[in-house]
Amino acid sequence: MTTTWKKYQLRLIDESQMTATMDAAIRDLLCDCFPDDISVFGKTRHWHASAPTFSLVHEQKSRVVGHVGVVVRLIRCGNVPVSVAGIQNLAVRPELRSCGLGRQLMSESMAKAKLQGISWGVLFCVPQLEKFYQSLDWRTVHTTVRMNDERGINVQIPAKNICMAICLRSIPFPGGDIDLRGADW
Repeated sequence: MTTTWKKYQLRLIDESQMTATMDAAIRDLLCDCFPDDISVFGKTRHWHASAPTFSLVHEQKSRVVGHVGVVVRLIRCGNVPVSVAGIQNLAVRPELRSCGLGRQLMSESMAKAKLQGISWGVLFCVPQLEKFYQSLDWRTVHTTVRMNDERGINVQIPAKNICMAICLRSIPFPGGDIDLRGADW
């Protein structure tokens, strides 16, 4: 499915429709944008084995230059089960940064999640990106967030990660500590 949204033409790809060629093109982008994680992205797009439900990409001359993956998962906030759309690997090639592509990828990925009936988006970022996401109406969630590590042990997410959420409907994000009920994304 290809849809024109705002300035950039974004392509929505359901994970079940992901081709090996597109997977490799996205991994190439991720390796360029996250050089410290080449050992992961050289092999997979799935951060901590959490596969996205769908991805949005922007291509120029058959090259992926923008991408965001969205992981749909049932987490717990306090004792409440909550279905969220988790942002995974927002990436824009350096030459296109500050042109609005990242903002459009974020906006349209959450619009798609809302159409699927999801009420909240959740992401994890480093402190340097917090203001960018705040400018898109994401809000920092001040609570303990737990995940399952590679051994399956429930641990707190690394301290460097800031948890942020966005309300996609007129429902406040539930309070309480968060358990991702799996690895982070």
